[in-house]
Amino acid sequence: MKIALAYLGIVMIWATTPLAVKWSGESDWLFGVAARTLLGALLIVPFVWWLSKQRFDWQWPAIKVYLVASIPILGGMTAMYWAAQYLPSGWIGILFGVTPVMTGIMAHYCLPNSRLTLRKSLGVLISLAGLVVIFAPNLREQHAQMQLAAIAMALLSVVFHSYGTVLLKRVNSGISSLHLVAAALWITVIGHFLMAPMTLLHWPELQLHQTLAIFYAASVGSVLGFLLYFYLLKHVDAIKVALIPVITPFFALLIGHWFNNEVLNATVWLGAAMVVMGLVTFEWRFKSLATPLK
Repeated sequence: MKIALAYLGIVMIWATTPLAVKWSGESDWLFGVAARTLLGALLIVPFVWWLSKQRFDWQWPAIKVYLVASIPILGGMTAMYWAAQYLPSGWIGILFGVTPVMTGIMAHYCLPNSRLTLRKSLGVLISLAGLVVIFAPNLREQHAQMQLAAIAMALLSVVFHSYGTVLLKRVNSGISSLHLVAAALWITVIGHFLMAPMTLLHWPELQLHQTLAIFYAASVGSVLGFLLYFYLLKHVDAIKVALIPVITPFFALLIGHWFNNEVLNATVWLGAAMVVMGLVTFEWRFKSLATPLK
């Protein structure tokens, strides 16, 4: 039951996070992601203090696991914030939806018994075709070049996220999810400081919805979201965790349309359906997916 609730929670969080990313980075994308990470890192400290029954392990093997856990946050989240400057939040949700494909490809090389098959290859092609259906007719002429760069950056974010997922599953450490998230967030804070030391010292003017988006992304998206994510990753196969984005693209599209007036047309819906169809074809195993949720 706990795993089922965590699964549902991740679906809802990942469906709403693209819009939070879009809004929180409107004034300054790097400030948005750096502020989100720092606030999340501060918010998680009391949880570590009150709830953790273990002390932090500062041995080198544990530090390596912490560094691996930071890859989806420092690499994936930073790249996605840059991409969100030029893409609708619904598109961000769809691009993040190809995570299972990328995770499966990497698992093929990194994890035993995770080989690509003809069916999986067909799923990859269907999902890629769906992305083309969405993006090709809907790029804005005056911003097409930057939007294409943003799509590439969003896909790079997916690579970081998938790579971190597979590596964490491969090391299969006994470190608590709370410690993993806390360490990953603080490593990301350090990474952002090294990238741009003055970013958090010069606050841009923020509208109310931007401020609320940063707080939501930090508390729900970063702290609660990654706690649930790492909890699932410890108890569920990496591919099954990555299948969560199969559900979220449609919700992300609707949320972006309702709250940010993003355009929804036939090609976007058709492309999103093709992406999801490709993901289902890629790695949908009804019996094995049902087992962890009992």
